Amino acid sequence: MEFADLVRRRRMTRDFLADPIGDSVLERVFEAARRVPSAGNAQGCDLVVLNGPAETTRYWDAALPASRRETFRWKGLLVCPVLVTVWADPAAYVARYAEADKQRTGLGAGSDAWSTPYWIVDASFAAMALQYAAIDEGLGVLFFGMFDHAPSVAAALGVPAGHEPIGTLAIGWPDPGGSESPGASAGRPRRPMFDDGKAPVSMNPLVHRGRYRG
Repeated sequence: MEFADLVRRRRMTRDFLADPIGDSVLERVFEAARRVPSAGNAQGCDLVVLNGPAETTRYWDAALPASRRETFRWKGLLVCPVLVTVWADPAAYVARYAEADKQRTGLGAGSDAWSTPYWIVDASFAAMALQYAAIDEGLGVLFFGMFDHAPSVAAALGVPAGHEPIGTLAIGWPDPGGSESPGASAGRPRRPMFDDGKAPVSMNPLVHRGRYRG
């Protein structure tokens, strides 16, 4: 698929088939995440992959109590065969920047020394690459947050202390018969690319030429 077409096709899928995904397909998707940029090549991103109902059930037990599943809006999400939880490891970046070739930066002193937490940036790159790679394979994807369930999810999955949650990716074959009802924010218009004088005053352009123009 051409990249421009891939970007235009990207959307969030909420109705999945329970059909399994082949190992070779998943490996190609994960390889895309392995190839993203990483500050200092620290590579402080971890993916905990849950494949099949025996494993994904552990996630839902930690994140969505059974009492709430009966009224859960997107039941087609609960049958998704693969869930990928994405975690950032600040300690990997601190340790990398404490090495001799990076010591002059001062970033090896601790995570508080970082004005921009690049472990979050890089793990987010990985999550985005995963989405594009999955869509390129014909799969559907949904990225969603763990929010206040992150500690219970981390405990259920054995994620080491100190790892920061980025989010969860549901990956599976889209259900062609699903309702596919859009999320509450789907109808919001996209910001204009440039200030062309046509967009509503309340919508700043995405691209500011030369200086910020709001």
